[in-house]
Amino acid sequence: MGKAKAGEGRLLYSTDVGGNSTMTKVVLLSFLILVCFSCKSSFEVTERPTDYSTVIKNKHFEGVIFSENADCFLCLLDRKRFSPTLQDISKAEEILKQKLKAENTPLINQGGRCPFIHKNLKNYRRQYFGYINEEGDKVIYTTLNWNKFTLWDWIRGYSRDNSEVWKKQKEMILDGCSHHWEININLSDEELFGLNINGGA
Repeated sequence: MGKAKAGEGRLLYSTDVGGNSTMTKVVLLSFLILVCFSCKSSFEVTERPTDYSTVIKNKHFEGVIFSENADCFLCLLDRKRFSPTLQDISKAEEILKQKLKAENTPLINQGGRCPFIHKNLKNYRRQYFGYINEEGDKVIYTTLNWNKFTLWDWIRGYSRDNSEVWKKQKEMILDGCSHHWEININLSDEELFGLNINGGA
């Protein structure tokens, strides 16, 4: 067998490096595409029932975004308001998912017939109101109401409000334990506060 020529050896090495370089570029491009898609909102707009409310949903739940001129009955009095975007809501939901378990201590009005809220986030429909706090931070005030009812729930008197009212004004529900709760989500410092869970009467 003859010895490989020096030129042939260099050519083989050069081709191999080129292949690795191409593979690296493909992996890099795939990663950048993935990052770009992850930056986009996971929500889609399904309807606009009023000029101040927008219904959105993802694969887990639906909610309604209220603009800065929408009425927030008995809430956000004297607060400077803003209209949340889909990106604001996506960020708020990520903060909620990551930090609710720690915030949900002690487990007030939860257990037994009342759900643990941090384990059932996808089972609530949302209402979102945006405001600016004293520090200039953007905050999403969110109400969450149970939206997954079983036959046993119906027997016990819990039922879904199938009207369209929740898409047009803030829901006011008394009692019902952790089937109904509210929380504030600070988009600027990515913290939760003001968790309030309904009573169990």
